[in-house]
Amino acid sequence: MATIRDVARNSGVSTATVSNVLNGKHDRVSQGTRDRVLAAVRELRYRPTALEDRQKAILTRNIGLMVGNLTKNPLSHTYFTEALNGVLEVSALRGFSTTIFVEKMWDDVGHHVRRSYDGRCDGLINVAPDMNSEVVSSLQARGTPMVLIGTTASLPNVASVDIDNESAGRQLAMHMLELGHSRFAFFGPSMHHASGVERERGFRTAILANRPIGLVYRSFGFQDHRPPISEQVEKMLLAPLNELPTAIVGWNDGDALEVVNALRERHIDISKIAFAGVDNTPDGQSFGLTTIENPTYLLGKRAANLLIEHAQDHTLPTEVVRFPANLLVRSSSVPYGSNGVYSSSKFFGSNGGSK
Repeated sequence: MATIRDVARNSGVSTATVSNVLNGKHDRVSQGTRDRVLAAVRELRYRPTALEDRQKAILTRNIGLMVGNLTKNPLSHTYFTEALNGVLEVSALRGFSTTIFVEKMWDDVGHHVRRSYDGRCDGLINVAPDMNSEVVSSLQARGTPMVLIGTTASLPNVASVDIDNESAGRQLAMHMLELGHSRFAFFGPSMHHASGVERERGFRTAILANRPIGLVYRSFGFQDHRPPISEQVEKMLLAPLNELPTAIVGWNDGDALEVVNALRERHIDISKIAFAGVDNTPDGQSFGLTTIENPTYLLGKRAANLLIEHAQDHTLPTEVVRFPANLLVRSSSVPYGSNGVYSSSKFFGSNGGSK
């Protein structure tokens, strides 16, 4: 196993400089030196530990599971718990333990990556990562074995597992078109969540390729810091009456249901509006939400197997795995009807915006 001295020798710097790079103290190291050190870390597959001189085992037989900032209470969210169950099943069967990290606690990335990860895990699974995350880029630069769940973003030497997001978007678009709709709204995440970006791209591409008469398409979200759904709904309702959407799609079930609730709070009759999402969550099932099935339990299992296999054999190529997207049609698939949608003057002014 490589030591910090090996990294220093390989990159032509002192061990103190290597330590500064690994701890994220970039103000003390030039960019060129940092690049050389990180290249040596990747080449030697160096994993420092607090007990480095006594470390003999090649594997710790422990994998890390990192929860991103996508939701306030990730471990109570169906997406994360299902993925976690898949990871835990595989890790237990293969004789590995699992440590859970919460990314939002990592304010000082360089310090916490070294303190919480280095040498304590054979690799990390990152669930629904923000692709603008310093944690992801820091671990990638260090050559850390890593698998991303919930994104198919292409990162060098990083595996990922997700559904085919563009296909999911296309299927939802074609379904809404078949129902006769021509005015659409798509509610997405921040611009840094690749899966949401891909779903919107698939949806938009299919809509524009078919161009129904009277086409109106608007997307919401996809900003650096996405505003609350309620604010986005208010913005949507400012459109002229004949441009308000009759089909609304959320990049996931949660967002679709938030839009439903925001419209209900504004006393808007949603019975003639079609809604759809992605994930097939219990809340979506209760509402009767048309959705795309997202087999997160299977994603977790596949991610754990990929990570363990790569930890055991670093020569294996990294994989981008895409599960098929399957449409589940439910009662929220309301066919287009010209009567009654957004028509009440009690709730809308002459321009169609909410009062």
